[in-house]
Amino acid sequence: MTPVRPELPVPVRRRAVLQGVLASTLLALVGCATGVQTERVTEYPLEQPHSYAWVTDDPVLIQLGDDQPNVRTPENEARLRAAIDRELQSRGFTSAPRDQAELLVAFTVGTTMRYRVEGGAAGTSYGGIEPGTKQTKGTLNIYLVDRAAQHEVWHGWISKWLSKSEDPDAVVNDAVGKIMAAFPGPK
Repeated sequence: MTPVRPELPVPVRRRAVLQGVLASTLLALVGCATGVQTERVTEYPLEQPHSYAWVTDDPVLIQLGDDQPNVRTPENEARLRAAIDRELQSRGFTSAPRDQAELLVAFTVGTTMRYRVEGGAAGTSYGGIEPGTKQTKGTLNIYLVDRAAQHEVWHGWISKWLSKSEDPDAVVNDAVGKIMAAFPGPK
């Protein structure tokens, strides 16, 4: 015969559910916390400096994709281009006219929106859990393309949950620096 467990009081059950949801959420966040990811064509000699040019002189970030007025701005595009230029030039790469450059450089910024789950007052839906603050996750991708072959030879990316209180220059410089630290070329 199976023993019968006594029924827990409602506040204890809610607390247990909330603790389980919070633990699951923390594990999911830790599991989703991504570092820099890269892809590379190993046959292409990225270990030596090359000449490079931007894939276009026109601002493309703000013209393509979903509107995200706090992230996808002309100012942020200028920040990104300047940070990538600095990183490439610090590795010995030289800027060249597009028709003479060995590599073309491009980047994209994607965003994901979500509502953070927070505990609420007892008696509300979902056992006291309700949607909380809206959060934006930004993903920066940097691409290097062999101009002659018109083929991507390296791609690095990183994602981060963004906060309005963060300094945009610091966020951009940190993201570009981390991606380029994983770059196999000259340091």
